[in-house]
Amino acid sequence: MNNLSKAIKTAIKMEEDGIYFYQKAAKKTSHPFGKKMFLSFAGDEKRHLTVLKEILADLKFSDFNRFFEEKKPREKIKTVFREVKNEIKERIAASSDELEALKIGMDMESKSSEFYQGALEKTQDSHLKAFFTRLIEEEKEHYELLQNTHSYLEDSGDWFLWEERALLDGG
Repeated sequence: MNNLSKAIKTAIKMEEDGIYFYQKAAKKTSHPFGKKMFLSFAGDEKRHLTVLKEILADLKFSDFNRFFEEKKPREKIKTVFREVKNEIKERIAASSDELEALKIGMDMESKSSEFYQGALEKTQDSHLKAFFTRLIEEEKEHYELLQNTHSYLEDSGDWFLWEERALLDGG
């Protein structure tokens, strides 16, 4: 087994763990935005998993365009926010479990970004370089969104008015 296939197998396990975690977190959270955000991240991780399994099958991936046509996490979350904006106008207190789930998610996303950065540096294939670069971007966006949501739930509903004005006004 070469280094690339080892890396892909490790990435597959990370994505499977991410799917499980985000689905479980979505079931446990009562906050409408948090629930939809976790489900959106699970969907992203499923998409990553599909591509990784295809790469592992023959150590190449021929349909990168399909992968890159998908909206990035931040764009999806803007849509999610618009959908639940009226529901979160009234502050819903987050439980300690929900806040802990956000912290765990941030840790997972940080480790995923680091792993994919290492894989990016080791591959010579231009398609895989583009794929790993996109994965790094998406995992970093997941991290930022989790961090911002944690701040919002832990501190004040006013946070969104200052930190995410673009989401509120649709910009």
